[in-house]
Amino acid sequence: MVNTRWCVFAAIVSFSAILSAKAGPTSWKVDDIHLSIIAKDGTKKQEHKLEYPYAVESVSAGPTDSLKFSFKVLNAERPHQAMLIFQSQDEHADEVMVATSVKSSGKGRVELNFAQASPKFGYGTRKYSMTFLMGGPKVDEPFKYTLGHIQVQGPDSNPPLRPVQADYKSLPEIAHQFRPEQMLINRAVSGIFSLLVLAPFAALFGLWSQLGMRFEPLKALTHRPVDLITAILFFGSLAGIEFVFYSYWTHVTLFPVLQYVGVLSVIALVSGRSVLSVVQERRLQRSRTESKKDSQ
Repeated sequence: MVNTRWCVFAAIVSFSAILSAKAGPTSWKVDDIHLSIIAKDGTKKQEHKLEYPYAVESVSAGPTDSLKFSFKVLNAERPHQAMLIFQSQDEHADEVMVATSVKSSGKGRVELNFAQASPKFGYGTRKYSMTFLMGGPKVDEPFKYTLGHIQVQGPDSNPPLRPVQADYKSLPEIAHQFRPEQMLINRAVSGIFSLLVLAPFAALFGLWSQLGMRFEPLKALTHRPVDLITAILFFGSLAGIEFVFYSYWTHVTLFPVLQYVGVLSVIALVSGRSVLSVVQERRLQRSRTESKKDSQ
């Protein structure tokens, strides 16, 4: 009985160890954290060895100095992203993010030259908070370390100008000026030109009447109802096509015009062929009759 209990207890402990091993670490372990301020000539003005979670008391840097930050990750996993965040402690709350690189050995470092970094460091002498952030997909909790504050002196001459922030407000109402309506031509003048357009047709019909033209082919169409209906469809389709063109000129758009003209064109083609066949037959019959009269 005792041996059985010990076996069950050992199995539970082993199973818990396996789960813990598969779950991975829950936090980052960082050591050997150093923060240094280096002058333009390469000499170290300040050097601090930090211990998490204690912050450095006072750090100051000139406009041409550089900040060097180094650390070592003790976890087997390597972080996916690590960065230093500087935030100004004034009403602007400007923020500058600087990415840090981490080698396969776990050592990471970053060197920031204030003269060549973001122009936000040049907006005068200001105090910034320093925060180190690090995280990765295989570690649950990200690493956040507030390093302390640093006083960065602004440039001695030609400081960069702060961009003017956009002031979003309502603009004055825009008064649209529409183009005045186009003045139409006088109806009397329009009527005169309409008569001038129709005058050639009047002259044409007048000349036809003087020449004695006969419309016997049209009379032949009235002998058979089918031919009469075909003739009505033919002339009606031609008139419909003209009306569609007139509508397109006045108010109808292109696509409906193409649809209507397509249908009317088919009707005109079929009915016109039948009408012309009847007319041709009438002409041949008349020519045969006249040839018989001449032969007699």
